[in-house]
Amino acid sequence: MPRSVPPRFVLILWPVADRLLRVIYRIRPLKDDDSGIIRFNLRHYKGTTRVLNDGSEVKTGDTIIEVHLSNDWFKRRRNLNLKASQSPREFLGYLVQDLHLLAQQIAGGTFGNIAALHGITLLHVAARRLGFQIDELPDSLWKKGARFYMAGLMQVYHLRGDEVSGLREKSWELKEIWLSKTGLLARYGSKQL
Repeated sequence: MPRSVPPRFVLILWPVADRLLRVIYRIRPLKDDDSGIIRFNLRHYKGTTRVLNDGSEVKTGDTIIEVHLSNDWFKRRRNLNLKASQSPREFLGYLVQDLHLLAQQIAGGTFGNIAALHGITLLHVAARRLGFQIDELPDSLWKKGARFYMAGLMQVYHLRGDEVSGLREKSWELKEIWLSKTGLLARYGSKQL
């Protein structure tokens, strides 16, 4: 078993840690009824100016939306004996629906002036299909800890859980994802609805 995947007996702590992080970072559901696959939190970007692939700039102090997957969405599906891993196309479809809603909310000014969407994920292949820019993260203790935590979440809640082989053997790479406000609105804005 790779060292970067938590042992199963430790995974009982992951839902508690997940709830605690949601409170600390004020992660909230995109949809009022919490039925969506996307959750988010707002934060101010603290890094150096970053030029995204489409030429958009994210500057220090700009407001960005941190995008998170809703583990409760995966838990509800699992309780109904439905698995996102059975249909990647369906999984991507739910993400597209929520990205349309997010684009609509951003265009309507719900979150003020947003520079970009940002996230850290093991599911970067899916993110690329959705139009996100994929960037490498520097090797660090934080990256190793975040990867360990996310691999545990995937085991507990959703993709590649206990009944799906491969998680414990596969090397999952943690990547940073970005999508500019311009890119989001062009791809998922009202013209696309």
